[in-house]
Amino acid sequence: MSNKVLVVDDNQDVRIFVRTALESEGFTVVEAEDGTTAMKVFEREHPSLVLLDLTMGQPDGFEVCRSIRKISAIPIIMLTNRVEEVDEAMCLAAGADDYITKPVSARILALRVSNELRKFHAQEGPIEVKVLEVDNMKLNLETHEFFVADTEVKLTRIEFDFLTLLMRFPKRVYMREQVLIAIGGSADYSSDHLLDTHASRLRLKIKAAGGPRVISAVRGVGYRLMTGAAE
Repeated sequence: MSNKVLVVDDNQDVRIFVRTALESEGFTVVEAEDGTTAMKVFEREHPSLVLLDLTMGQPDGFEVCRSIRKISAIPIIMLTNRVEEVDEAMCLAAGADDYITKPVSARILALRVSNELRKFHAQEGPIEVKVLEVDNMKLNLETHEFFVADTEVKLTRIEFDFLTLLMRFPKRVYMREQVLIAIGGSADYSSDHLLDTHASRLRLKIKAAGGPRVISAVRGVGYRLMTGAAE
């Protein structure tokens, strides 16, 4: 089992701490101090797990996490000084497997890394095609195909990412900030009107294919996907 860990953090002291903690447990550690370097090291070193700082400069941890998820299913653990519940939700929405608040003890850090690697390598056989199904809708995360009953509905990249977030946990309310992270937006893209426009277009496409009105806007909060909705 591969045990190479990529540590991405703009704080050298943190990288030294993580390296010491993991190498003492037999892990091989490679480092990157920013998101751009992280992707280069990832492609060169092929790590088995990534420890990723959330709040480094651009591209930040969310962006790097999404970029890795497009090409790999290996475990990603986010590291951050922040403790708000919304941060954890946004990390998971971006594709992270776990979330650790700094400071953390060396022993706990190594255990969390070992746990994620054990779960990942315990999977038997090839990774199955991932398909999200809600009512009569199917979203294939590997081929990026979306069907309402037997009708294929063409989606833009933003619409696909938006719908993927909502279909993962139907009826769960996602705040606008979480949607922005999922679709790759930024603070400059935070117009409520733009998000509402994407939601409206998705509703129209689903309805045109014979589906129900399932995307619901929660006033002042965000969006959710309703199940069992009426036509």
